[in-house]
Amino acid sequence: MKNIFLTTWFGIKTPFKDKNYIVLFLLAFVVMFILFILIPVFTVAGNTVATQLEIFTLRDYLVVGLLSGLYSLFMTMQIYVMRQKKKIDGLGTTVSGGVGALFAGIAGTAFCTSCLAPLFSFFGIGFGGVVFALNYRLYFVVVIILALLIAIYLTARKISKVCTLC
Repeated sequence: MKNIFLTTWFGIKTPFKDKNYIVLFLLAFVVMFILFILIPVFTVAGNTVATQLEIFTLRDYLVVGLLSGLYSLFMTMQIYVMRQKKKIDGLGTTVSGGVGALFAGIAGTAFCTSCLAPLFSFFGIGFGGVVFALNYRLYFVVVIILALLIAIYLTARKISKVCTLC
């Protein structure tokens, strides 16, 4: 267990030795935070940014901040890995991990009741799926956070050169 934390910590701090990655992380954080606020604005008819900011509670802002931070960290680490790679052989796992984390980030809007129905209807999920997700939205967010943490851990292993396959 201690080895997992050390590997993850080393993998996280390595990219941040370069100031460009710090700027990238901060920029990605701001973009993701804004996107999490704008997704409900674009998916709910008649919703505005002012209305969305008014409906959000402190809990919503904390969840959006946590998801934005985790996703930005993952993106920064993945870009670091891609730039460090001399060969293309590991690109497939990098892209699939990025797509998985992107889906986790979009699905992170499951905590927002006002944007859940239009978002699910966009993906073809009916009313029953919306009701199910609303009843268990806390579990959705927990699973999404765990998925992002696992993606960050696997990327940290790649940075730490512990694993050449992940």
